[in-house]
Amino acid sequence: MGISRRSFLANSLRVAGGLALASCAPAGPAASSAAPSGSVTGGATRGGTLVYADWADATTLDPAFMKNQSGRRPGKAIFDSLVEIDAKGNVIPVLAESWDVPDPKTYVLHLRQGVKFHDGTPFDAEAVKFNMDRYMSPKTKSLHASELEGVAGVDVVDAHTVKFRLKEPSAAFLPLVYDWNGFIGSPTAIQKWGDNDYGLHPVGAGPFKFVEHQDAVHTVVERNPDYWRKDRPYLDRIEFKPILNDATREVEVRSGTSHIADAVPFQDVAKLKTMNEIVLVDVPGARLYLPYFQPEESPYGKSLEFRQALNWLIDREAIWNTVFFKTGSIGYDPFFPGTPFYDPSYKPFTRDVNKAKALLDQAYKNGIPSPSRFTMYADSEPVTQKLCQIVQANYAEVGITVDLQNEEGAAKVARENGGNWVFELNSLSWIGYRPDPAQYLARYWRSTTNYLKWPMKDAEMDRLVDAGAVELDAKKRVTIYRQLAARINAVASNVFFENGADIKALSPKVKGFVPHPDQVVRFTDMWLER
Repeated sequence: MGISRRSFLANSLRVAGGLALASCAPAGPAASSAAPSGSVTGGATRGGTLVYADWADATTLDPAFMKNQSGRRPGKAIFDSLVEIDAKGNVIPVLAESWDVPDPKTYVLHLRQGVKFHDGTPFDAEAVKFNMDRYMSPKTKSLHASELEGVAGVDVVDAHTVKFRLKEPSAAFLPLVYDWNGFIGSPTAIQKWGDNDYGLHPVGAGPFKFVEHQDAVHTVVERNPDYWRKDRPYLDRIEFKPILNDATREVEVRSGTSHIADAVPFQDVAKLKTMNEIVLVDVPGARLYLPYFQPEESPYGKSLEFRQALNWLIDREAIWNTVFFKTGSIGYDPFFPGTPFYDPSYKPFTRDVNKAKALLDQAYKNGIPSPSRFTMYADSEPVTQKLCQIVQANYAEVGITVDLQNEEGAAKVARENGGNWVFELNSLSWIGYRPDPAQYLARYWRSTTNYLKWPMKDAEMDRLVDAGAVELDAKKRVTIYRQLAARINAVASNVFFENGADIKALSPKVKGFVPHPDQVVRFTDMWLER
């Protein structure tokens, strides 16, 4: 007998360990026609170009290959997803108006009708299947394929209904399709441009249409006049500008050149809170820092004792005080504060130089180079510079020499792709909030991930990652993930030290901004005060 939609979704509230599923009803009636330029109902003003000062460039606008927040932000503007999360992490309808769960391994999504992609082609069940099959295909080599490993297949029921068949019951299926794996693009455009070029010619069904991308200059999108929410969006255009320096982004907003600055300097947070020309947004628990070791090419990264030694050596209090200026909190594992899987009492490491020395002595006996010396790479940002300097000083206390070298751009990418690093603080060293751990754990801690070129391979981590993804009992799931936290720290694949906050500076002219815990701005309801 199938499980009723009401009872199974109610159980899913417990299954996800606190992740709420909002009503599956449509997201409210849309206005019948687009409003003209100028003021619209509710005090919003239509028109204008919002300038967003971001901390990095969008490496691609193809959802299969997006790697960072800077790609997801314009991605959220260009692509609508099957579902969405609201500011509290609740799952809400978007392209999927509602869903049924006839059994724990089947999700039937009922799609919104009358939606068109930016190229005029229709959004329907065939388009959903095409996108999902592409994301899951080994030929595509999507960076996020590991998130969808639990999907056995996608079937077209009719033009407006699609069925997802799961290999095992999933505690977190719907959150998996709110983000890049749920971004639905035009099959016509994807086939036209292919995997190599679609990221330069993205076509979605979202509130904004892609205009152009210039590397290291900007990404520009413009209002979609045929958006299914006929009274949205309010803005005419959005320009995303990559500005690598934190202080420069702050100045951009204070001077009025940009309207939103992402990731302003931590040391300026207290000061910015007192300024009239800035609206400061500080969302705790938005990111996790997880610098990781090169476990295959580096003799140091191969050594369990060496990896464990750094965890005992690193001065987390100094990092929290002098790098993050006491924003966020000190962290020890890959689970976000505020979720059921986070344990504030868990502190597996204290700073203990004697324990580190004992581990290093064993590592030397096992053949790692002595005296130890290697290079760490930093970009121009003060955060990375300070982090590297603290690690350098911590290592120096036990006779290890760390040479610091500044590096950015193509040289950094080439070096990382070649595996020439020991301990990485310069790239891929943090992840942003996700509604459910199953969305990111396999990407970083499963041996089969496509996201990391050199993952740490450990059978017990693989087992726990898989077990947590399919466990439907909330308490058992918490137990599994706490075991996983302990295993990750025992293997010492990473050095955790900070649960970071999402800090943005806004111009007072920006209206309708709602902060989300995943740090990705939703632009549909925003406008600029004239």
